[in-house]
Amino acid sequence: MKNNVIKGSIVILILLLFLISVAAVSSADEENKDVTIMTLSKGGITIQYPSDWGNSQSTSNYSVMAISKIDSVDALGVGQININIEKKPIEGDDFETFVNSSYDKMQRDTSFKLVSSGRVSIDGKEGLEYVYTSTKGTAEKEHKAIWFEKGGQAYAIMYSAPISDFEKNLYVFDFLLSNIQIN
Repeated sequence: MKNNVIKGSIVILILLLFLISVAAVSSADEENKDVTIMTLSKGGITIQYPSDWGNSQSTSNYSVMAISKIDSVDALGVGQININIEKKPIEGDDFETFVNSSYDKMQRDTSFKLVSSGRVSIDGKEGLEYVYTSTKGTAEKEHKAIWFEKGGQAYAIMYSAPISDFEKNLYVFDFLLSNIQIN
């Protein structure tokens, strides 16, 4: 009798765990059901991104376009979780020297810390990658920038987020990079 009660309890526990996992998967599917892929073209650049992100303001003078996670946009229209695409003319030096000089200047500022840098290849495009952190007041952010050169212009695709949100939103940056078109 005791064995039957234990077996029955185990069966009930397994059924309960199964029902909980089905409910969790259904809930996740419903959350993602409303997300569609959007396209934005501006300044010779075309990107695709999920609909829970949208146009936002950028604080950079070189910005061609910026998108942010919609629920992270502040009263000024700037997203705390954002992707900014910039275009700068390469002045004087070659592409690599031009890009590296930007980060040489940043490293002199103690609020920035370079985590890694190096060459990357994304969908056949050769570029440079920089990962760094910054602190402004009490806000700590992580950043990832991929730089490409085309036609004497340096293109920077930069993702920034508070450190606690960086990894969980990185997939949008990766998706954008794999689908970006620079004309």
